[in-house]
Amino acid sequence: MSTKIFHHLGSSIAVALFVSTPAFAQELPPIFPGVTTLGERTIPAPVGLSPEMIEVVRERQIPPVIPAPETTEAWLEFQALFDAAGEELGRQAAEFNEVTYEVRDIASVRAYVVTPKEVDEGWGDRVFVHVHGGAWVFGGGDSALREAVWAASGLEVKVVSVDYRRPPLHPFPAAIDDTLAVWREVTEDQDATKTALFGTSAGGNIALATVLRLKELGEPLPGAVFAGTPATDLENVSDTWLTLQGLDPLGAREGMIAGAIDLYVGEADPSNPLLSPVNGDLKGFPPTILISGTRDLLLSDTVRMHRALRAAGVVADLHVYDGQTHGDYMQNLLRYVPESLDAQKELYQFFNEHLE
Repeated sequence: MSTKIFHHLGSSIAVALFVSTPAFAQELPPIFPGVTTLGERTIPAPVGLSPEMIEVVRERQIPPVIPAPETTEAWLEFQALFDAAGEELGRQAAEFNEVTYEVRDIASVRAYVVTPKEVDEGWGDRVFVHVHGGAWVFGGGDSALREAVWAASGLEVKVVSVDYRRPPLHPFPAAIDDTLAVWREVTEDQDATKTALFGTSAGGNIALATVLRLKELGEPLPGAVFAGTPATDLENVSDTWLTLQGLDPLGAREGMIAGAIDLYVGEADPSNPLLSPVNGDLKGFPPTILISGTRDLLLSDTVRMHRALRAAGVVADLHVYDGQTHGDYMQNLLRYVPESLDAQKELYQFFNEHLE
């Protein structure tokens, strides 16, 4: 066969093999359009990172797939166990970063008010509203302090963190309802256009969904939004959930995370924009900043949301950090990591530009 003919037929060889099924091809797996099997790969540590971030990568452990609990009681036991470690880290982070906090009832919702050691004079006495992550099921209680402390200390602003009701006892839309209630009370005392709403992962999902709900109701919108590595499509499995599996300590979507999504969605339609914000009417959405990493399982969810916002004419910034996995921009909670400081700087500059 000439080289010219081989090149001409190259794209059809696989199809031809399985049409005629010669003996040597009988043991080969079937080929499906758009599906690629890469097999085992060895991935070196990324280059260009700070020594501090390289140390984070070296410490990284990728857990096996964790099966989802099968009963409400088992979910509650797992929730308590999972939250315990996060609560300890949240308290340590508060002490390390010299912030103070108190638990308050705001609009009949449990919330944390987190105050940094120093408040930037540009923010005055205003507060920002935070929604914690944790796959909707986890991350409540003192665990919420992890992200709230990171933002309060990094931006030097007071933060109200919503300790929203969670599955398995409180599925969608309880978290959005609680966030909406806290948002309304906070913005009774300060202009919504001077107030930021933000969250990471599931918290980013809830923050985006809350803005969509405010739009539906015709109520004042935040002046700016931060969605850190948000889950934005709960109906489909975005690309990097699969392509980056094995690189992110988040693990995998299958098992516990898929179970948590099912708990949160409940009987609702997962394509609902309040569950999958990438499907929402984004025209008139506030300026939004998104952060992810090149090894983040939710990179595709984040990128797709950014493109959807841009397509709707929304001011939207996307920062993707090399080598970082899910939520790695908060690695400086208990230590110095330059990349995390850079993320805080970008967030500060974005809010400073867009909040009146």
